[in-house]
Amino acid sequence: MNLKLKTDPKLPHHYIIGVCVHPATAGKDAGKMYLKYRPIHFTNKDVEKMQHAAMLSVDKLFKTSNAEAIAAVGCEKLSHGLSSMKMAAAANLCTIHHFSTEFETDEESFETIVNLANNLNYYKDLLKKSSIRG
Repeated sequence: MNLKLKTDPKLPHHYIIGVCVHPATAGKDAGKMYLKYRPIHFTNKDVEKMQHAAMLSVDKLFKTSNAEAIAAVGCEKLSHGLSSMKMAAAANLCTIHHFSTEFETDEESFETIVNLANNLNYYKDLLKKSSIRG
């Protein structure tokens, strides 16, 4: 899964979330965004490991499958989590968003951002800027 994430040493914590919109049949919540998929947390070190796995998987001298490369760097759980979220989000018409933070952040913070985006343009823009296309 190629997310093309930009890393910053000052923002070592990364979170990927999935956001959905309630359908028209949802009564008073129709059209409102909500946090569908809780955050997947990883760090800059995990990003470096995944980049290393990507290099291993294209090495012509030592042929390595994607699965072998991911196992070699110890990122199976992260890789499976991100792949699963990508497939589930596509199937459920959700958007995926990436946030980088200086400190670890709790799930409630992301839920708050999504809920506030329903009424405040600042948070709506924050979600737009954090969206991962692909």
